[in-house]
Amino acid sequence: MTVALTVGYAAAGLYGLNALRSFTHAEVRVDGLPDRAVLTSAALVVRTVRFDIDPADHMDRVDVQLDGVRVPAAARHTEGPTVVWRPGPLAEGPHEVTVSVPRPGMGDYRFHRRFTVDDTAPRIDVPALADPVDMCAPVTIRGQAEPGTTLTLDGQPVRLAHGGAFTLSFDRTPDAPLQLVATDVAGNQTSQEVIAPVRYPGGQGVHVTDAAWGYEPLRKGIISLIDAGLVSTVELDLKDESGIVGYDSHVPLAIQVGAVRPEFKLKDVVADLKGRGVRVIGRIVAFRDPPLARWAWDNGKRDWVVQTADGTKMLDTYGGFTNPARPEVHQYNLDIALEAADAGVDDILWDYVRRPEGDPATMRIPGLPENTSNAIVTFLSTTEAALHQRCVYQGASVFGIAASRPDAVGQDVPRMARHVDYLAPMLYPSHWVNGEYNVANPNKQPFDIIKASLADFQAKTAGTGIALTPWLQDFSLGQAYGPAQVRAQIDAAASLGVGDWLLWNAGGVYTTQALSPSLVQVRR
Repeated sequence: MTVALTVGYAAAGLYGLNALRSFTHAEVRVDGLPDRAVLTSAALVVRTVRFDIDPADHMDRVDVQLDGVRVPAAARHTEGPTVVWRPGPLAEGPHEVTVSVPRPGMGDYRFHRRFTVDDTAPRIDVPALADPVDMCAPVTIRGQAEPGTTLTLDGQPVRLAHGGAFTLSFDRTPDAPLQLVATDVAGNQTSQEVIAPVRYPGGQGVHVTDAAWGYEPLRKGIISLIDAGLVSTVELDLKDESGIVGYDSHVPLAIQVGAVRPEFKLKDVVADLKGRGVRVIGRIVAFRDPPLARWAWDNGKRDWVVQTADGTKMLDTYGGFTNPARPEVHQYNLDIALEAADAGVDDILWDYVRRPEGDPATMRIPGLPENTSNAIVTFLSTTEAALHQRCVYQGASVFGIAASRPDAVGQDVPRMARHVDYLAPMLYPSHWVNGEYNVANPNKQPFDIIKASLADFQAKTAGTGIALTPWLQDFSLGQAYGPAQVRAQIDAAASLGVGDWLLWNAGGVYTTQALSPSLVQVRR
């Protein structure tokens, strides 16, 4: 009897306890807001948080508070046993949302969820390299990212040591700017471009056409400049404005289109010039190329060619312009450059690395609906990687107006500067209109226009670490140019700290009286 009563009382007690628990039980399950979450305000403002209430007997009395303040009705509503809350914009810092569920006779059950709003981008600190790096030399870059972030280099993860320190090591100078991205737990990102500039030897040089080198009297004039110590560099045409490849090239496509008309044997010339102590720049006119354009048009490869607006004809500007967006055109020019690199040239200097002048509406460039600058940058990026593998420098000649008007021919100077070792702006005083850069008559004021325009190029390339080697005028056009005018241009560049230059004279005859061995800096 006693045992039976005891068991009965126990059963009744257990039943009563379970009933009490059932009566007083409350549970909140949340979806859309993990505990201790760290979110950006932008992510939070589009987020919906759902609180599932169990039991749902008193949903009308469920209360939601944010940081101790009741959430207004406009920000929440009830869907059956669920409270739906849209946080909206919140200030940075820690927050707490509290859901109160009534329990008769027991007081409210309170559910807490803490989270943080973080809109502050993480830090990346990579000190700029103190000095340019020698071509093909190993490079080590050290920096620090904010602890707790994830760091990537060109999309690949970078290991962070204690305190967020990291080291990037390369067997040779990187071919392009490095893109670092730090991402914190909230999803905030910071990007930093890191440039390891190549130390460019530079020099003071003159332009020599293939025909000029092949003609003994003109060749002797160039050699006399070298022997007198008046120049340290010779820029020699490899493929010129007419598309003619003027050396003994074996590039198959150059032979096929009939472009090869050798004036000299390249290896022999390079050996001779280097033996005389000068650097050799190989100039390649890239996209102004009548032989390739005509051959491509006639052989069903019309997409290789810049066309008239309706696409029915080849644009006849300069006799034919090839398409700067076509990989086949890129490869043709690169094949010539690599052949020259293997022959020992120190640099490749691209010219006409642009679209034709004129209104873009008057021409059709197949496959290039966007600004031509994109195609030019792609070309320079491709050729830079290939030339740097051979430890050969890359430069690009650009219009003088490209610094202030990059869309004129598709030459975006700041972007191009990230894929060359130097730029050679063509600053010829005779080519400027009166009043440009506030210079009343540029052709009569060579010092003033060179200084003003070159300063603009310095500003546009700041931070890239590249060199500037301006083209200067040693010819007369609308104004007689002699020693005073040529020297004024050299002095203007020097006044800005630019000691490198290239003189242009299409005939290959230069004003020796404007030059002096004191201007020449031999840097191998």
